[in-house]
Parts: sequence; structure tokens; C-alpha cells
Amino acid sequence: MKHNTVSRIIEIVLLILGSLLLLNAIAVAVASNFNVGIVMTFLLGAVFLFGGIFLSRIVRCVPKWVWITCLCGILAVVVCASALLLIGRCDNTSYDEDAILVLGAGIHGERVSLTLRNRLEAAIAYHEKNPDALIVVSGGQGPQEDITEALAMERYLVERGISQDIIIKEERSTSTAENFAFSKVLLDERLGEEYSVAYVTNDFHIFRAGMVARNAGLENIAYAHSNTVWYLVVPCCLRECAAILNYWRLLLF
Repeated sequence: MKHNTVSRIIEIVLLILGSLLLLNAIAVAVASNFNVGIVMTFLLGAVFLFGGIFLSRIVRCVPKWVWITCLCGILAVVVCASALLLIGRCDNTSYDEDAILVLGAGIHGERVSLTLRNRLEAAIAYHEKNPDALIVVSGGQGPQEDITEALAMERYLVERGISQDIIIKEERSTSTAENFAFSKVLLDERLGEEYSVAYVTNDFHIFRAGMVARNAGLENIAYAHSNTVWYLVVPCCLRECAAILNYWRLLLF
């Protein structure tokens, strides 16, 4: 009887988690630009839902070591995602940096997305404490985007009262690595070889962005984060965990 009760509880938990993840993936796909994080969330939800429906059959057919491996993998992702959010929310800016770099995110047509708007608001908050710093907006034009992300960001900042004279647009990048590499070229031209820079991105992205920045040759760096909207946390963290593993793979091999 006790075993049946535990199994039933596990089934219900898996069904609830699977349904919530599937709904989350669908909602985010409708509300924002499609990306691999949405696919990962959908697949994870489908796996949980499948497990909840066929749990008794799976337990009889699947070896115990497979269950343990899957559980360890899920726990590892949860720990990794939690660590990324915790690290990313511990800003270390001194507010005397020479420039602040806002990393691009998706836009809808010509309108900045909620994620990108939050990054820009964090940059504006920084600018209020360090108005002399240059503001680099970095991002090219991707699918479902009518203009470059950098141009959309510049327009947003100007509308919020930021002088266009201190804004530098980097409009070629299509990845975090290119964000930093191309922005460094522009900063080198403007500030010379020695300068300090703070970058702004979402909390979950801070850790990897720092590694990429140092690999691009930026040495005196700090960061300021923007919080991730709750319904984007799962897709973004899943995608980020995969991106970190891929980044380490490229560095090692």
C-alpha cells in the first residue's frame, strides 16, 4: 500500500511538472522569439508528462541505474541554474568604469523585448550613478527583427533622455562572443588600450558572459545584472546550461 501511495504521488508530481513546462514553453514561444531554450523546456515537459503517464511500466522495464542517472542529471541542472542566478545577482561595479556595455537580446520588429528592456533599464540606473561612462549597445539583426538590436537599444535610451553623443552602436554581432569582440574594437578606437568596462546582461547570463569577455581580451571588467522575468527563468537557464557546456567543450577541444 505504501509503495502504491509513493508511486501515485510521483506520478502526480511528474504530471504537474510536465504540464507546467509544456504550457511554459508554448506561452514563451508565442510571447517571444523562438529559441533552443523553448525547445528544451518543451522536451523536458514532454519527458515528465510521459513519465507520469507510464511510470509503472517504465519502472518495470528500465534498469535502476538509468533512473539514478536521470535523477542526477536533473539535480545537476537545478544546482547549475541556481548557482548561475545567485552569482549573476552579485553586482561588482564600482561606478567609475569608463564604459558600460549592454549585450543585445531579441527584439520584436523594431521594439525591444521585455528582456532587453530590463537590461536597458539596468544600464540607465548605472548611468545615473556614472553619467560620464560611454554606453555601448551591442547586437546585430536576427530573425524576426526589422532593425539591428543596437539601433533599437539606442532609440530606447535616447527616448529615456540619454544623450546620443555617449552611445556607441555595435551592429554586427550575432553572439555573445561577437558582442564583446566587436565592441572591444570600438572601445579601443575610442578609449585606447587601457580602460575599464562594465557589462549588463541578465542574471543567468553573467557567468558565461564574464568568461567570454576575458577570452575576447577585456581585462578590467565588472558587471551589473538585470533580473529575468519569472516565466523565462526555465527556458533561459536550460539554454544557458547547455551554452556553458558547449563553451567549455570548445575551449578544451
